[in-house]
Amino acid sequence: MLVLYGQLPSRIFADLLTRGRSTVAQLAQHTSLNQRQVRHGIAVLIQLNLIFHFTDQDSGITYYDANPHAAYNLVRTGKILDMVREKYGSDAYTLVNEVLIQGHTKISDLIAAFKKVRIAEPHTVNGVSQNGHHHSNGNGVSNGTSDIKVRDEDVDTEDQAYDSLSQLIAAGILEPLTLAMYQSPQDLRSTIEQDFLANHYPTGIRGAKQTAEFDKYVREKLREFHLENTKLKNDLEFELENGAGSKRRKLTNGDTANTLTNDRVKSILLENRDTVLRVNYDKCVVELRNLKLERYVEDLIGDTTAKVYATLLDVLSRKISRCQVDRLIEVEDENDDASTGPRVTAQEIFEHLNPSIDVSVGLGMLHEDGAIDIRHAEKIRRFPPQLKGSTLKETLQEGEEIVESDDEDYDPSGEAAANFGLYGQNGSDEIKMQADDSVPIGTKRLHQMRQHLLILAESKEGFLRHCGSRDFGEWTVDFEPLMQHLKFLELDTLIENRFGRRGLRLTRILREKGKIDDKTLPSLALMKKPDVHVKMAEMEMAGFLDVQEVPRDNNRAAARTIFFWFFDLERTLQRTLDNTYKSMVRCLQRLDVERRKKASVLSVAERKDVQGMEEEKLRGDIYNEYVQFLDLEKKLLGQIGKLDDIVAVFRDF
Repeated sequence: MLVLYGQLPSRIFADLLTRGRSTVAQLAQHTSLNQRQVRHGIAVLIQLNLIFHFTDQDSGITYYDANPHAAYNLVRTGKILDMVREKYGSDAYTLVNEVLIQGHTKISDLIAAFKKVRIAEPHTVNGVSQNGHHHSNGNGVSNGTSDIKVRDEDVDTEDQAYDSLSQLIAAGILEPLTLAMYQSPQDLRSTIEQDFLANHYPTGIRGAKQTAEFDKYVREKLREFHLENTKLKNDLEFELENGAGSKRRKLTNGDTANTLTNDRVKSILLENRDTVLRVNYDKCVVELRNLKLERYVEDLIGDTTAKVYATLLDVLSRKISRCQVDRLIEVEDENDDASTGPRVTAQEIFEHLNPSIDVSVGLGMLHEDGAIDIRHAEKIRRFPPQLKGSTLKETLQEGEEIVESDDEDYDPSGEAAANFGLYGQNGSDEIKMQADDSVPIGTKRLHQMRQHLLILAESKEGFLRHCGSRDFGEWTVDFEPLMQHLKFLELDTLIENRFGRRGLRLTRILREKGKIDDKTLPSLALMKKPDVHVKMAEMEMAGFLDVQEVPRDNNRAAARTIFFWFFDLERTLQRTLDNTYKSMVRCLQRLDVERRKKASVLSVAERKDVQGMEEEKLRGDIYNEYVQFLDLEKKLLGQIGKLDDIVAVFRDF
């Protein structure tokens, strides 16, 4: 933070982290600053959403508290910007980058900043102007026509800004800032509770009925605060999904359709020009999780299946506001079903699938008819699996029905697949047409896309679950068991790299079996007893395993004591997270030291007349030192990014 925002905010934030909630007077005393300087630093931290503040209604004193999660999110700035550029384009990248720099900003100020950045950029890229028209070799028209072109470019730039901004708000990447967001979750909940008690039960709550009423009121009020800033998002999302889509289908002229769409979206944003926006890190983490899962599928299954999976996750993520439910404020996603979770249909996935993706690639070819058991392939599992140990196991025994007998979504015969019009007779490529025109016709491309979905549903990792039969099949992702599997995978990689295959074998046995006697463990691991004892002691010293001593008598002699080894997952994950944080801090400290060593070189390289032309402007030895520093900085930042991947899997996803 010192490098990004200076020494003053850094000192105040560090003191808040160390001492906890403080007032301005306390901060001035602890940091040896005067109150004017403290207030200036607090204003910067509030602008950047790095601290919470709460004013006591009785005393009028304002308390400030650090927001460590927001501070950690600064590490992910690069990943978030890369994700936005890849998914939403360069215009969205510019908008999000501006919001990240400012902390939060009004829509009108954001549009003005976007236009300022675009004006500062070259008007042509590879001979093509920003609005897409060719104006190379100076083919302008005299008599003032160039002024009209400049005005047209300004209009196009503004329309681009409004279009990209509407997509970011509708997707949840940017969100309106409300007063409740300045309070910590604990303060917000405490305020609601005190307000309810003062108005309804000033003498206190008595009995189970009043307690239930109290809890219900608090939950509903928290939900209202949570949904308070979603009106603009819902309006833009409705316009982009319904109004924009219908106009594009009805009009053959693409420019006309886009103009109509821009006018409607622009009018909504102009009505809310004074709305303050900030980056929604919860939604950004959802998008980063999608990228992680897409790469995981690409490594295990294939590129085409990964692209289909990415499309499914993109559609599904529109119904997901955060990776984890905030248990403290007890506000769950409004679209989340406790038993099934949010779901999407194959038709929705097909409509959003990129036409350039060749879904015929990555599917095996059958050499005989009847090789696929349609009943098994199309089996619908309405309820998610449950975790037991380190493996995913269903609550029902083998041979039992997956769902209740009265479940209409369950297809025991596979007839629904035939009704979809997706399977030809005897495995041929013949496509069955449906008589009902209101139902989309099953095509060969849709059938091939569904094959990729079925591959994902049948994977042992549990990437996908076939949970319904509406619109060519309903699908959902059970993120909790899937991310649990990813945690085990990441943890196994760390253990194997540090303790070898034998250490990983012992850990997996303990994770699966629970507590095991040290005399039984060698036979299960197929290892010699001395080797087991050495490896177990090494892993215990590192904090990955624990041992429990159970004496057989009161003498507590070693010969009369049973030693039970066990693996504590939560404790191991927490210890691994702590070590990861320390490693990230060391990388940042090393980077700061290297910056100080090369301060003279960097001061020259950062001059405006040198930037972009370092090789020509700098002296040979200075340029070599500058290149060496950039190489070291790249390695350290890359290592921080890898460590952040571990934190994301263990804590955030």
